[in-house]
Amino acid sequence: MTDTHEENKNLTAVIDSKVVRVIAGARLHFGLLDSAEPFGGVGVMVDQPKTAITVRAAREFSCPKEYVERFREIASGVSRLLNRDTLPALRIEVESDAKAHCGLGSGTQLSLAAAEAMLQWFEHTYEETHLALAVADRGKRSAVGIHGYFNGGMIFEAPGPDPKKINPIQDRILLPNEWCVAILKPSTVLGQVFGLSEVEKFSTLSAGSEALRELLFHSAKNQLVPAAKGCDFEAFSQSLTEYNRTSGQLFASIQGGSYNGPEVTSLISWLLDRGVLGVGQSSWGPGVFAWFESRSHAEALVTRLPKGVEILAVTHPLNSPRSLSVS
Repeated sequence: MTDTHEENKNLTAVIDSKVVRVIAGARLHFGLLDSAEPFGGVGVMVDQPKTAITVRAAREFSCPKEYVERFREIASGVSRLLNRDTLPALRIEVESDAKAHCGLGSGTQLSLAAAEAMLQWFEHTYEETHLALAVADRGKRSAVGIHGYFNGGMIFEAPGPDPKKINPIQDRILLPNEWCVAILKPSTVLGQVFGLSEVEKFSTLSAGSEALRELLFHSAKNQLVPAAKGCDFEAFSQSLTEYNRTSGQLFASIQGGSYNGPEVTSLISWLLDRGVLGVGQSSWGPGVFAWFESRSHAEALVTRLPKGVEILAVTHPLNSPRSLSVS
């Protein structure tokens, strides 16, 4: 009896000490190909700001209070997948995450990381798209952040034939590591779009015109992607600025133009007036990206930003998938 008791005690200690850790980057969205299903679009993963979470055993499911609503839903999805009636007895801890509602794809990276970490803790195998749709509840419009999470790099997401499935990758490009992007935002912004307000806004939009859809697809496939593949920074930057501006026209009736509000529009104009290339609004903003051929060029610019502009990150492309470790 003593030996069995000690074995069980040791086994419990091993389980209790097991920790799964997931670290993911952030997602910049360059713009959709259409404002209605099946959408499609282009974006890229960047190294900062990072999302880092850990999962370990607990007496009952728990997580930081600011994430309770999101993580309980994901934990319920994990329980369904594992055929359990109760939430998993795990503790989710958030070491870092990207600032929410700034166009950094923080919700997708956080949700995928939590879902995958819990399933990894139980050593349960899963299919990536099923994890994203059924467990993490992501990918209803853009799949750039999902493909970026699992693959890294710049993602050209093709419009798929089945709206119930995640759009496939049309192309994935590894951007030069030395390229640098400054992610900025106006300190004061109005009209941030997320959650129910985003759902409501999409419900009021009709599909873009055939001419606009064709222009965006041509711009992505024949200009932006080839420039990225050829590591041609000037061509990449110029085509990115134009693609982002054109994609914004899909939402002009809501935003008041290609960009979401006067603060974002003013910041982008300030950057363009100073000869910065590769400038645009990520997703709904208010995050604004500005690409540079090197970090030194980026740092020279951010030291002379106008008042009322915050620096969210000065970072580089992330060409690798999220990292996952079990200890």
